[in-house]
Amino acid sequence: MDFCERIKKICLGHSKVALFVDMDGTIAEYIVFRDGFITNETKEVFLNSKPIKIVIEKLQELSKLENLDIYILTLSKSRIIEEEKKEWLQRYTPFIKESNYIIITKETGDYSVETRDYIKYQKIEEKLRQYDYALLLDDDHKILRETQKKLKDNGEVFHVSSALI
Repeated sequence: MDFCERIKKICLGHSKVALFVDMDGTIAEYIVFRDGFITNETKEVFLNSKPIKIVIEKLQELSKLENLDIYILTLSKSRIIEEEKKEWLQRYTPFIKESNYIIITKETGDYSVETRDYIKYQKIEEKLRQYDYALLLDDDHKILRETQKKLKDNGEVFHVSSALI
């Protein structure tokens, strides 16, 4: 069963589902930077990262499901990157409402090295009151494992490779 079929089946079994989607390495090309690179040098680097079209196409198909809300849940090291991510999302995922962007920015103190692996779950947990099931699509194994542990029976996690095949 492919990714879209799995998500549709999950939606059939629940009244209101939230799908949280990472950006870097999941819907946008992941760019590896040297330590300390996050400065003004990053201007337009994130804005010009290539979209992972196959995943975006599947998300667009899923966005038509009435009981599924799609959120972007991504980490950002700086305000510059945060703004570029918003612009990138508007360009490549116009079917996702801007009010559904959750961009967690290190520069503003939203997360730290210590909270990085579980901060996404905390953001999902804040939304769980509105949904009876939550899903996370991400490329980071630590984040996926931490989120699955905490979600328990209230959701599932998917590695981006599930959406690529």
